[in-house]
Amino acid sequence: MQIKLQPDISLLIVMAIFVVNYFVVRRFFIKPIAEVLDAREDETRTAEELYEQSLARFNEEAAKMEEQLHVAKREAAHVRERFRGEAASFRSGVVEKTSTEAKAIVAEADTKLSADVVAARTRIVTESEALAHLAAERILGRAV
Repeated sequence: MQIKLQPDISLLIVMAIFVVNYFVVRRFFIKPIAEVLDAREDETRTAEELYEQSLARFNEEAAKMEEQLHVAKREAAHVRERFRGEAASFRSGVVEKTSTEAKAIVAEADTKLSADVVAARTRIVTESEALAHLAAERILGRAV
């Protein structure tokens, strides 16, 4: 028994069918799928780049806003301190004015009270003399 090793024509037909099948699968399946995968990869890469750019812009704008907020807080503190100083000087002026007016009122009242005391003492003296004179006239029963 001998083995015949001559290629059969069916081998060539199978090889031809394989090559045709390969080109059909490559053209209608592998190539479109590869294009879709490449397109998705490009979209993903583009989306990631946009995300990174947006994140960088966001961080820059957030830093700017924080700096502006810091400057605004510092300016507000200066304004607040200026108004506090103005309010303190106004308050001290009002206190000084009120104190001066109060001292004037007290001095005027003291002067009036002193005058009233002097008048009252004079009146007491004159009235006590008149009463003593009247009492002496009644006790003695004659004009003194």
